[in-house]
Amino acid sequence: MLSMFVRVLYAVVFSVLLVGGGLFVYGWFIDQHSGEQPTTPARASDEVPGAPMALPPTPTDPTTTTESVYTRPESEAVPQEHERAAPDTAPASQPEPEPAPPLTPDREVPPPQNDLEATPMLRAPLYDTQALSFGAVNARVQPALVNILCGSSGQGGIPGSTGSGVIIDPRGVILTNAHVAQYMLLQQHPDLRISCTIRTGAPAKNRYTADVLAFPEAWADAHVQDIQLEMPTGTGENDWALLYITGTTNGTPKPDVFPFVPFDTREAIARPNDPLLVAGYPAGFLGGATLQRNLFPASSVIAVQKVFTFESSLIDVLSLGGSVVAQGGSSGGAVVNAWGQLVGLIVTSSLGETTNERDLRALTLAHIDRSVTAHTGLSLHAFLQQGNFAQTAQRFRENVAPALLELFPL
Repeated sequence: MLSMFVRVLYAVVFSVLLVGGGLFVYGWFIDQHSGEQPTTPARASDEVPGAPMALPPTPTDPTTTTESVYTRPESEAVPQEHERAAPDTAPASQPEPEPAPPLTPDREVPPPQNDLEATPMLRAPLYDTQALSFGAVNARVQPALVNILCGSSGQGGIPGSTGSGVIIDPRGVILTNAHVAQYMLLQQHPDLRISCTIRTGAPAKNRYTADVLAFPEAWADAHVQDIQLEMPTGTGENDWALLYITGTTNGTPKPDVFPFVPFDTREAIARPNDPLLVAGYPAGFLGGATLQRNLFPASSVIAVQKVFTFESSLIDVLSLGGSVVAQGGSSGGAVVNAWGQLVGLIVTSSLGETTNERDLRALTLAHIDRSVTAHTGLSLHAFLQQGNFAQTAQRFRENVAPALLELFPL
């Protein structure tokens, strides 16, 4: 038993990051200024600690624990105990955004609307309001979903990229992955020619400019050296970033209020078998011209398959199974429950010939909240309550970004 525990404690379950990139974006950059990479647990190793370890399904009774074994072809897992955390007071209800545009027209993908209109079967209520149909949830999420497209001249071996994000504050704050936002950060590098645009709509069109508000140094220390890799891998730990919309691409005034998705950072708010909506801008099967002109958002209703932890009994990663969203470009996309609350952020996926064969994974908002607190001294809610985002972005650009930029292999 001890030997099994040791083997599993050090088993690494890395997945390829769901950010699209490559020469097609290089071409886009040149035009403006003159893919799916399949994602997978790349390997299972008995040497490297730090990857998510599987947690067993959580029992309904919050005072009990259970044992379960998560098995993988490459390694075996050990039973671990996990205790369900009691939810705190439910967050206040939020205003409804504008209805969403039609999803992914003219694309040969399974229609995401199949399960959207059914009111989900749920465990005990998590909020003091009725659950919505996932069609209603989708209508709230789509207007707050963004595509982050970054073109690169190719200098320094840095490719361009495409990723997703979700607006979480009506003043224009975007939550995305660090491995997506690192290209936003590199716009400040004096030796590179990188240009990033925030796009919205269906198809995605250039809308906004943005600055970095917060970026985790722990993720930068561990992963910015991988930016030149064709298929970088990671566990998702600390893989978040905050952006602030600063203006529009056409020079018109930006909106006073943005559509947004409220978030729930409570521990264990999503558990195995819970139904969730996943949404992003998958671009894995698109070429350069199509990516620029005909990139559509996609949504799918899934159920939580398994839950993982990085180092404790807290739930850090959700395993969501296969869906049309399991493609390059979906990193930073939204994972939303039946009450319209953001509970996860798409981060990695496993490898598979088709999207249904892959295992999409998401960071929990609870993990992101703990990481934000560790890096900023404030919870995510408290960080947003400060306001003054333009000043915060300027301080980050002047005081934090220079040290982060020195970490890149340029």
